[in-house]
Amino acid sequence: MCGMLLGMHDGASPAPLQRQLKLNVSVDATQAWKNELQWSKASSQQRYELTTQLHSDGRLYAQNLLDPDLDKRSRIKSEFYTYQGLLELKRENGGRLPSGNALMPEISAESLKAGGSCLPGVDCPSASPQRFSAIAALQDNTPAQIEQFMKSFEAPGGKWLYFTGFAGCRNQLRLNYTAHFAGEQAFDHARKKLQPFEMDWVANTEGSAEEKASLCRRYTITLDTGSGTMYVENAYLPSPRGTSTRKTGRGLDRRESDLPPPYELMRWVGDTLSKNRPSGSQEAVLKLTQPLDGNSTVLGLFDGTAKVRLSWSFAEPAQR
Repeated sequence: MCGMLLGMHDGASPAPLQRQLKLNVSVDATQAWKNELQWSKASSQQRYELTTQLHSDGRLYAQNLLDPDLDKRSRIKSEFYTYQGLLELKRENGGRLPSGNALMPEISAESLKAGGSCLPGVDCPSASPQRFSAIAALQDNTPAQIEQFMKSFEAPGGKWLYFTGFAGCRNQLRLNYTAHFAGEQAFDHARKKLQPFEMDWVANTEGSAEEKASLCRRYTITLDTGSGTMYVENAYLPSPRGTSTRKTGRGLDRRESDLPPPYELMRWVGDTLSKNRPSGSQEAVLKLTQPLDGNSTVLGLFDGTAKVRLSWSFAEPAQR
């Protein structure tokens, strides 16, 4: 178990922390499409307002769980999740860890049921990858090595707080989306006859209970307490559930659909938040070369721009 991840707490157990992440994103986009004689023009206005809570164990760790070096990040995460799994097993087994050849019999019946002979999230949804990593570590290392590994997380000198989502968090979503597409397309490819079409997308939603429950688990954030720098992993914007209405010479097609944010917007938000201050705002004009409607099967050339604005904050939740 090489390269142990070091952490810190100052004698007493650290106090858990809670923070609130707020994101506001606005989009004003236009795009043209051309494929031989086929063509269309599109415009879209979108707004995403997202608030969710994350919590931390309050411990200061020595390395960044979201280190920009992906190989290093993978190692740090692996060690951290092993440590979490060991704590989980210890809590479930009377404050001690199973060890040696008697590892499996010493794990409680509850632990075995949750993580003994199944795949996490598949045939035993209560089992966690952390638990499986911990069991593997216990099988491959001596009790002394395991104890040293766990103690290393309490060594002084850390500066990183780790924040993760949690089930049942308080959150809010407000999503507004309009888009209009119009042009001519050869819907009958055999005859190659152009037909005019129009399509409108509309969504105005505060999210379903399922979407809000999913949002609680979406974000992982680390905070450098020395510099105040925030790192965000895989910034997420939901696709609002709305209505798609398409009109062609063959009639009107109306259906419920998930309306995707532009690919370039998602990439820009992710890049902006991957390393930044805990609060701020930024504006940009993005070149749109991927289809606004998400349909790449029509091929051809897509050319457009999106004026985008992002504001964010990551701070203690307001007292109620």
